[in-house]
Amino acid sequence: MRKDIRKLRPAQYAEAGIKYFWRVENEQDEMIVYTFELLPEDSCYTPSGVFRKQLRLERPFPIDIELPEITW
Repeated sequence: MRKDIRKLRPAQYAEAGIKYFWRVENEQDEMIVYTFELLPEDSCYTPSGVFRKQLRLERPFPIDIELPEITW
């Protein structure tokens, strides 16, 4: 089920024209943020980063935050 959502949601977001999305995962009790950016020429996403402990991005807006410990 989860793998199906990982394929379905990005396709839905791309169709809606959403330029960026983040996927937050719990991997071995560590928060991991995967970031993606829409490629307009292909209408599909390309990975733009994998972040552990610190999330630093310029797009879609400047952000620099420490990722908290997992509480779930």
